[in-house]
Amino acid sequence: MILVYKISTAVHVVDIKTMRTHEIAAPKYWENQFMPICTRERLSEFVVINIEDIDFDVTTSRAAAKQNFQMVRVELQRASEYGNNNRTFMVHTHLGQFLNFNDTVLCYDLD
Repeated sequence: MILVYKISTAVHVVDIKTMRTHEIAAPKYWENQFMPICTRERLSEFVVINIEDIDFDVTTSRAAAKQNFQMVRVELQRASEYGNNNRTFMVHTHLGQFLNFNDTVLCYDLD
């Protein structure tokens, strides 16, 4: 799965499993447009319960290193269920450098 992380004169995407980044030039995008699986309407509020470092060398992608992406495993709980039950979700994210415990984050809830 890829995530669009920036749109400028190109569409910038990151593969959230490998941390490889790619730029899709505007002419190529307009030739082969793609529709998103999820849009901002699908975002749900979650609370960060735990953060674990993953032994992942981000330098395999210079663009990912330049964007300060840091792959981490994060344990999340829906904000609406926080403190009410023990149901949590383990996800990987490229935003490890920016997350802290008890942060509220917006995530695509695919459940």
